Amino acid sequence: HHPSAPAELPAATMSAAEADLIPLLNTPGPIRHSVHISGRSTATIDGLLDLNHPNAAGLQNGEITVVTPVHRLIHPSAGVFVVNTGFERAMTRGGRGAARGFGLAMLSIQSFEEPLADILTSAGAPLGGVLLTSVSIHNVLGLRDVPPGTPIYAGANDTSYETPFNAFLWRTVQNTFDDHDPLRTFAGAGAVRLGPIQEAYDLLGDGSLWALSTPGHTPGAMSYLARTPEGPVLFTGNTSYTIWGWEHGVSSIDGAIDAKTNLASLGALKALAAMLPGLKVYVGAETDG
Repeated sequence: HHPSAPAELPAATMSAAEADLIPLLNTPGPIRHSVHISGRSTATIDGLLDLNHPNAAGLQNGEITVVTPVHRLIHPSAGVFVVNTGFERAMTRGGRGAARGFGLAMLSIQSFEEPLADILTSAGAPLGGVLLTSVSIHNVLGLRDVPPGTPIYAGANDTSYETPFNAFLWRTVQNTFDDHDPLRTFAGAGAVRLGPIQEAYDLLGDGSLWALSTPGHTPGAMSYLARTPEGPVLFTGNTSYTIWGWEHGVSSIDGAIDAKTNLASLGALKALAAMLPGLKVYVGAETDG
């Protein structure tokens, strides 16, 4: 029930036409990226991948360790942005934080590592914004470590859909947003086409940080792309939970609001990746570290 309003994005300062954006993305950029593990837990493979997909033939179900990552992006003038929020400090120190009811029970299977407060403190720069890949419980549990007034970005309609699972988790998720300004949502205004991605948003106006509309996991699921000195870096969120799923074009149907659309979004991201030879990809629940 947290309010939202369309994101007001800066006017693009670059002169490149849409056709020139792919060469731009292949150009090194100013953003310094680091990945931080806020927690770990276990999940079953059939909850992360569609085992009925033809590419998953022969893949056996079982448990794997998954992580809750926070991706920290430091821009030289705009400050620090984080992709998702990990866990708040109170949770990692044995408190319940924002968690209530079923949300609190979920934490019992979680091990904690670096809280968002520590990730922000060590950045050495002011926080410019929070980039949510979806308004899902695993992405928002660090929000109480975010100072009030910080811009929080999410996809359009991501607070309006209803499921029984959401009903159980509503109070926990609502608690994370208390005291924060309205969500800034990507609702079409200012969007450009970025290769196969139909709606892309130039967040800072200099072509260094992009929000990509990739619906399916949730109605407003987003991915993000940053230009770093080492090349472009893509954060898929839950459009692809696993590295194997990314490499083989298999997404999850468990928890996806629209599994067919989610798979199409994964295909669009992979088509974009094929146009960016130096791209580094980070999926939603694993890292290569």
